[in-house]
Amino acid sequence: MSCKHGRTKEQTRLFCCALWVLWGSRNHIIHEKKAISGLDLSQKIQSCLMELEGSRGSRISHASTEAAGRGRDTSREIIQFDAAFDIRKFRSASGMVVRDQDGAIRASKSTLHFNISSPFVAEAYACLEATKLGISMGIESVTIMRDSKTVIHKCQSTTRDKSVIGVIIHDIQSNRSRFQEIAFRFIQRTENGQAHILAKDALTKGEEVYLIVPEERRAQNPD
Repeated sequence: MSCKHGRTKEQTRLFCCALWVLWGSRNHIIHEKKAISGLDLSQKIQSCLMELEGSRGSRISHASTEAAGRGRDTSREIIQFDAAFDIRKFRSASGMVVRDQDGAIRASKSTLHFNISSPFVAEAYACLEATKLGISMGIESVTIMRDSKTVIHKCQSTTRDKSVIGVIIHDIQSNRSRFQEIAFRFIQRTENGQAHILAKDALTKGEEVYLIVPEERRAQNPD
């Protein structure tokens, strides 16, 4: 089956993943007599897209990817972000966790977005929200982390992005000047669990959250 003609690369990947997940879910319903919710379907599609993205990212050198995941710059604060996407309602949620130089959580935030066309747009908005959060908290030096090679690579690039998320990437790049130092770094999915939970809960409950951890509590509970 051909999945192309008249679509962008992002739309083609979304279409193919949706088709694959829907076919698998149909078999699941027929043989196991179990219904699957729209949210579950959208999360399965997002997971499929992430797997495709990971296979595409294998062209990047394994050594540089490992170094990016491991190399925490202790002179900078960290913002980890993630996105959850509901394909049925075309909405998404961003989850962000802010850590100080010692790795203790300073703040956590989730934000809802509407009229979102794809998981890639959801991820780009989550990254934009991460830069906005850093600016609002007065952070001067920051490393922004996510387990999405596509978005991180686009943020690292200095060339104009012409993809479907190009306008959002431009806004992210514009926010770079608001920091003394800023870096974008890929991490493994297992390292991004808290941001993922924040995004997923916000999407499921339809509620935004913003919590700031007092400094004395951070000293007592670094995680």
